[in-house]
Amino acid sequence: MKHSSIGGTEHIRILLGHTFSDRPNFGSTWIEGWLGRLRCAGIKVYPFSLVFNPKRPVVYFNELDVLWRYGNHQLLTMYQKLADSLVGFDVFICYNGTNVHPEFVRQLQCFTVYGCFDDPESSEKLSKPVAGAFDVAMVGNIAEIDTYKSWGVQHVRWWPLGFRHDDHSSSLTEQKIIKGHRDIEVALLCERLTRWRRKRLDKFAASFPNGAYYGPGWPYGFLPESKRVPILQRTRIGINIHNSTGPINFRTFYLPANGVMQICDNKSHLGKIYKLGMEVIGYDSIEEAIELTHYYIAHDEERRHIAAAGWRRATRDYNEVACFKTVVDSINEFIFTKHNRVTPSKTIDVFSRKVSWFNSFVNSIALTTWMATNALRLFIRGVSRKAFNHVVSLSFWRRIGKQDI
Repeated sequence: MKHSSIGGTEHIRILLGHTFSDRPNFGSTWIEGWLGRLRCAGIKVYPFSLVFNPKRPVVYFNELDVLWRYGNHQLLTMYQKLADSLVGFDVFICYNGTNVHPEFVRQLQCFTVYGCFDDPESSEKLSKPVAGAFDVAMVGNIAEIDTYKSWGVQHVRWWPLGFRHDDHSSSLTEQKIIKGHRDIEVALLCERLTRWRRKRLDKFAASFPNGAYYGPGWPYGFLPESKRVPILQRTRIGINIHNSTGPINFRTFYLPANGVMQICDNKSHLGKIYKLGMEVIGYDSIEEAIELTHYYIAHDEERRHIAAAGWRRATRDYNEVACFKTVVDSINEFIFTKHNRVTPSKTIDVFSRKVSWFNSFVNSIALTTWMATNALRLFIRGVSRKAFNHVVSLSFWRRIGKQDI
């Protein structure tokens, strides 16, 4: 089977595995819509659900390994369905990075791509044990590419998240960014519960108490989806604060796509995504971010031109089609280097794998223990998170008072 270059992606058939259940805003329905838009752009990519237990769509490696060695019927049934579905496809992409055991991946005859957007916080339980089994790893966090190489992953490339089609309004123009009125000085849409960045969030919000802050842990909680883009297109400056390394979030792309001038951390790696000082503003400390925000509030003409340049870059290079074509580029780069990977996959018999009675017995005990412990952990976390959310919201009210956006 002859494969073409990026200019003729219609010859490559891709099956994209995901673990999204049917939930509002970002579930299986969204995945199907996203891939449908990519097909309209000439990329033959189709969805496959990697969920084998609807009650727990995502299973991290330690538990997955027990299930695999135990020969869990639900898991192997999903793997057999996946192997059968791959017949006639050239490429399998594990989009979420979960639910696929490396020993199973090594049995596949098609070209395999590992996708992950949760490094480094989830690396130990998610990407590190699995990524090396794939032909190429497409990493969402541009700062973690060398980390993958340190694990022995040979082929690693960056996969920008980009912005979703409903993350902005196509009616926005450069002229509106340059000349239009925006009445919100600064906005931030993110959670305020985890320990990773809460102190930095609070310090920034205290400096700009009239800003628009939404998400778990903020006084107003979640912003309704219908209000998200309208508020962004009223915003002058968008602050981006990561848990750790990055940039690796949708804000990196939807802020400029909405004409918002972005001030973002992880400055050195940010410069690999946008032109610093021209399309985006980078910072290395929250104190610097506060200083820069004050500066661009006072120098609105500079802000407008940076916002317009960021908008041009984001809408050109980080839209849905452009971002997925980076994956197709990498497939085209490596697909011919793998022996026997230029023909469509043939099915395999997953259930032919033998599991001894002793291993089955040991793993059944381990699995039962794991599930009981995990259920207790989730219960405790759920109760404590509700209480903590209430406490941090009250503390924020006391600190800076109410706002009306």
